[in-house]
Amino acid sequence: MIEVKVDDADKIKVENKKDEVFINDELFDGEILKINETSFKVFKGTKIFRVDVVERQGKEMKLKVNDQLLNVSVTDHIDQILDKLGMDVAASTAVKDIKAPMPGSILNIIVAEGDEVRQGDQLLVLEAMKMENVIKSSGEGKVSKIYVAEKQNVEKNQVLISFE
Repeated sequence: MIEVKVDDADKIKVENKKDEVFINDELFDGEILKINETSFKVFKGTKIFRVDVVERQGKEMKLKVNDQLLNVSVTDHIDQILDKLGMDVAASTAVKDIKAPMPGSILNIIVAEGDEVRQGDQLLVLEAMKMENVIKSSGEGKVSKIYVAEKQNVEKNQVLISFE
């Protein structure tokens, strides 16, 4: 089961059971046609939606549905377990430092030293357990030091970024 959050709306539960898709425990009675790697057509009743992936960073993406731009985030089974165990990204950061919530490899560094960030801004992408995890800022501040580089392996609780 995955949970999908669109903009500031409630989470939507999506499950695949016996080759059928359920959305919030109701059978999805539509069809999805893949046009190419980033474009799809969704047929639901008499309605047709064109869905284009505009931007993707790990489990966060911007989708253009018909002509409406939507911010979408996805949490899967592992994310939900980590959250229940209190091991989410926010819980693993100190006030001044961003630490690795688990061992992994740095895929992408989104910010640079000197950048001003706000709470929730994306900082970097950490690959762990064959999944991409977007590490976000737990508060506002200015990036003072980045201690890692792309493709570098990191250990749990290793300091990745410090703020002034």
